[in-house]
Amino acid sequence: MLLSTLVLGAAITNCMEARGTPPILQGNNWPKPLEYIRKGNNRTFFCVATGSATLKYEWRFNGEKLNASEQEARFDANTGSLFIGEYFNEQLTGDYQCVVSNEFGTAMTPYFRIAATVANPFPNGDNMFPDNMDVYRSNYHKMDCINVPKSVPAWTFNWQRGKVLNTLSDAKPVNVSERMIIDPNGSLHFLWVEMSDDGYIYVCEAKNKITLTEVRNKHTEQLYVKESANERDRLPELKYSSDVTVIAGDTAELTCIFTYYSSRGEKLDITWTFNNTKVGNGSTLRLPNIKVPDKDQNNEGEYMCFAKLGLHKQVWGKVNLKITAPPEFVPAEKPARLFSPVDKDATFHCRATSYKAYQGAPVWMINGKPLIGCPPFFFDCGQPIKGYSGCIPIKQFCNSNRECPDNADEINCPRCPEGTKQCNGPCILNNQTCVACEFPSFSCDQGEKCLQHTQICDGIAQCADEKDEEGCAGKASHERGKFRLNSQRTQLTIPRAQKTDVMCVQCLVSNKYGKIFGDGCLTVIDKIKIKKAPNARYDVEPNMKIVIAIDAITDPDWQNQTNYEWFWYLPVTTQTDDNIKEKQQLPPTSSYGKYFKLLHSGKELTFTIPDVKTPVMEGNTAEYDLYQNLTDNRLFSINISHKFDHQVVNFTVKGKELEKPKHVSVANKAGFNLWFIALIVGIPVVFIVVVL
Repeated sequence: MLLSTLVLGAAITNCMEARGTPPILQGNNWPKPLEYIRKGNNRTFFCVATGSATLKYEWRFNGEKLNASEQEARFDANTGSLFIGEYFNEQLTGDYQCVVSNEFGTAMTPYFRIAATVANPFPNGDNMFPDNMDVYRSNYHKMDCINVPKSVPAWTFNWQRGKVLNTLSDAKPVNVSERMIIDPNGSLHFLWVEMSDDGYIYVCEAKNKITLTEVRNKHTEQLYVKESANERDRLPELKYSSDVTVIAGDTAELTCIFTYYSSRGEKLDITWTFNNTKVGNGSTLRLPNIKVPDKDQNNEGEYMCFAKLGLHKQVWGKVNLKITAPPEFVPAEKPARLFSPVDKDATFHCRATSYKAYQGAPVWMINGKPLIGCPPFFFDCGQPIKGYSGCIPIKQFCNSNRECPDNADEINCPRCPEGTKQCNGPCILNNQTCVACEFPSFSCDQGEKCLQHTQICDGIAQCADEKDEEGCAGKASHERGKFRLNSQRTQLTIPRAQKTDVMCVQCLVSNKYGKIFGDGCLTVIDKIKIKKAPNARYDVEPNMKIVIAIDAITDPDWQNQTNYEWFWYLPVTTQTDDNIKEKQQLPPTSSYGKYFKLLHSGKELTFTIPDVKTPVMEGNTAEYDLYQNLTDNRLFSINISHKFDHQVVNFTVKGKELEKPKHVSVANKAGFNLWFIALIVGIPVVFIVVVL
């Protein structure tokens, strides 16, 4: 008779509640860090998010909500779109940021800069006539492009020449060649002058590459070339080179201009080298997509330009290339969407590096509200207010109105007499040049002080705002309400996070060249709870089938990702003859596999106990041994898990004790053998008697 028992555990009736989610910004084709707006053009920037309940959008300009009355930069609070009008102007040039909120949190995009293009005309000159310049043939001559007006982005330059006075109606472009070169400042260099230059009126023009506006200078210069009685060849001589600073990601252009003259028409050969390796030829060396130096590449440093004319000794110049960059997040250590099990510490990371620049300690915000530190365009009063930072708009700093609780915004104001300005502490005359506080020196107090690098994190605050001791390693952690931050402020922890801790966290890191912004929202994941559990022990007997069922509930977002794995612990003998219990996954891949059947869901295991014919005699114990191996107080384990939690449920299977195999005595075995032999011998004797 086949016995079948269905074993069901006790059910837990509680349900996991549906959870509200904060806004999650979608993968927009987000603008570049800098967007130029042409005058007369409309633009729309989109900001899209998903989340529970109603989402409300706003856009901020230089840290403050856009004025509702502003028509040239306005937003739709329901769709998140930012509209730029055709009269967008320089007053609206600045950093923009989209902020989206619901009742569960606030998410924020990175900053990006929107800049109005500018292409002002050259001013009118006092002289309607060109400046006359007398130059000897074969000599060097330079014409400067003066009174250059403002342009956003910067101008590119070219020169025109013609002979019609005042109008230059016959003007044609000056062809840049081996004899005429335009430097980055717009000056035109004649490496040598020829008679074909005589009588022409020269004028510089500038072009804005975004608006495509071209403007012509009012100042002109007429060249009169004279024959020289003492004309002679000239060896190369450096006339222009200038160090270059480039932002990582941009193209660097390095220029060396040499004047020379060869009556035999010899060509000047200019070669560029970097670290004694040739990297280019010609007056200008172009290096696209400059990267921040690392262990694999480094383009920063001194570039040499060598000029060689025929068999003459070469002359040289040099250009130093400096690379700047905003901070860069360390991979996997920027704020991101975080899932954390309930009752566990939830930690956001914000670690960045800066190349040859000091970066401030990270500024942290909770749902857009500064928790520690203040974002750009705000002054940090230095004292928390109800657990959050005390931040006031930077325009209120030193405005003679006390906004900070301890008047910190009016205590350390620059005080220089009229006609002077602040320069790294002291006051200097307005017409004097202030030498910048360059790395590795450290600037603080709104640029009033310049400290040596050895004074940073030395335990002595020398800046009034104590920025020189901020974010230093090895100091005490920061406690702000329920939040805990390490001394360097690179980690923010919510201890023992609960389901109610639904929020978004923002982090900002900046240096003198720029800033980076990270945003991530916290989702606290419910623990796994056993809804239907197996018995602690199952008593079985041969020819029996048991069905063991289990079920669990967990966080709704992870219910379908919950995995069930079954194991049992089987005695094995190791190579060193040690007897151990080895954990093996079910169903087994060995010959035992046919006794187990696991449903695809992993929630139900059917265990068939093999039959054992009794009595069991020695020498015929295969069924008995199998039964013992499967049911000898065997320990079973079920692992229920998803990415953020796991539970283990154990049970045992104990087989009914069977009568041990019967022992067959030696005498019985011998008696049987003698009787069998007598039978064999007796059959022929009987056969013979019958025949006779």
